[in-house]
Amino acid sequence: MVYDIEKLKGRKPARRMAEIPREVREALDAGVIESKNLVEWLSIDRFELLKHWSQASGVTWDPRQLREIRNASVKVSGLKQSRTLGRWLSQTVELGDSRYQAMAAHPSDVVREWTAFIIAGKADLPFLRKLAWIKPLADDVNAGVREVAWIALRDGLIAQLDTALEKLVPWTGSRNERLRRFASELTRPCGVWAAHVPRLKAEPHLGLPILEPLRADPSRYVQDSVANWLNDASKSAPDWVGELAARWLRESPCAETARIVRRGLRTLQN
Repeated sequence: MVYDIEKLKGRKPARRMAEIPREVREALDAGVIESKNLVEWLSIDRFELLKHWSQASGVTWDPRQLREIRNASVKVSGLKQSRTLGRWLSQTVELGDSRYQAMAAHPSDVVREWTAFIIAGKADLPFLRKLAWIKPLADDVNAGVREVAWIALRDGLIAQLDTALEKLVPWTGSRNERLRRFASELTRPCGVWAAHVPRLKAEPHLGLPILEPLRADPSRYVQDSVANWLNDASKSAPDWVGELAARWLRESPCAETARIVRRGLRTLQN
């Protein structure tokens, strides 16, 4: 099918799946456009997308194995399907090879997010190297890809928390707000759509090397993440969060810190 790509790019995203026009749904599944909101992202048939990408790339897979993976993924979320496909692809796609490069630059945000799980699936790759590979995805133009980028490294963070925190500190000094936010979001004690970090829930002070440089960040994008970090921690360590917030307000009396603290204490103040 021939698509009017420019027209599709200029579309207004649907608020419900039933409202997604057929042409948009088919274009999303074909991978010629990226999703514009969560509704569109959830609607994508990831196995149909894989078929289109494979055909365009001249890649063939064992149909029986792929059918088994699809049958096992019918009732799971789109995120879990992407994780399954990314981990499966990591067995044959090497970081930096032609297939990986094509995926990392693909028009579909979902194909790009698969590369995050390919990176995560490389068990022998040190966490620092995973950070280097994930960086373009953490700075992707699509907000959904940026979210999947940190979610993909979550298990690695939990397994190597001390090392991960150390390697993420330089990200808090980046000029790029997306990368600063990545450091905060990846280390949130609870987070969204991701496993909790038991040690940070029990010992939130371990996250101070990430939080302190961001306590007066000028970007609201980063402020919201830091506030959510504090809100996460307030559910298991309310006294610690209250003391930290009071200290920040004394030491950093500015509008940015005040906003972070106000939003970070929302659960404690309800």
